[in-house]
Amino acid sequence: MRRARRERALVALALLAACGRSLPEPGPEERAALAAAAAVPPEPSAGCRVGGLPRVRDERRTLGVGGEQRSYLIDAPAAPGDRPLPLVLSFHGFRGSAWRHRWWTGLGRLALREGFVAVHPEGHAGVPLLAATGRGWDIRPEETRDADFVRALLDGLERERCIDRRRVFATGMSNGAFFANLLGCVAADRLAAVAPVAGGLDLRACAPARPVPILFVYGRTDRIVPAEMVHGARDWWARVDGCGPAVERDGCTRYTRCAAEVVFCEGPQGHRWPRSATARVWRFFQAHPRP
Repeated sequence: MRRARRERALVALALLAACGRSLPEPGPEERAALAAAAAVPPEPSAGCRVGGLPRVRDERRTLGVGGEQRSYLIDAPAAPGDRPLPLVLSFHGFRGSAWRHRWWTGLGRLALREGFVAVHPEGHAGVPLLAATGRGWDIRPEETRDADFVRALLDGLERERCIDRRRVFATGMSNGAFFANLLGCVAADRLAAVAPVAGGLDLRACAPARPVPILFVYGRTDRIVPAEMVHGARDWWARVDGCGPAVERDGCTRYTRCAAEVVFCEGPQGHRWPRSATARVWRFFQAHPRP
């Protein structure tokens, strides 16, 4: 028992140290993309106003949607009330929780340091997956329960805080990645870019309102989500975003001549959120505001 507690403590310290470090310096191409993105002016939400907005850390809130109570965690830095901030939605995996996902990825801490709003919603109960049932997310276009929740959540947050509506993003792990992939299509009018980690699905006849940039992070030793499933999602986005041939660069597959960028990064990890994913996802989001 003591040994298990010590091991958990050491893992926690390692993760805290990793998430507490500064983001890696971008390379020349990434610097150019970030500079171009910074020139895109913000689109202030209805919550922008004179005064100041307080810091919020790991605060749980509830929201009534479709006759049920849904909840989420929010982290937001103190900021002037008239300065629009980016917003990142991050979705936990099957049978996971917002708290655990927030802790593992470090996105809440990163939000306070980098100056964006991080929101970790809770999935709904009764999701059938992997021959089991548990808390999770919709993954197919005909399923609308969770997409409705996200739209209502964004409406409320954009009224409450000063959000840059050109810089609203979604990521997620495993079942949460499948949902982020789905939102890229069904909520293309609200999201600037998405980044599924360890999940994704060919969305068939779904038609996004606009081309959406997408970053996939996947592990070649994943034994939970088959490679062909995530590759199918990647190929679907390459078709929908009108991409040309793929090139390999910096360990990732990057498609050329796309209406919106499609990137697929495959590493040696199994079915988990790799330590490098948090920084990679945030850099991708920074470089891809909605036009």
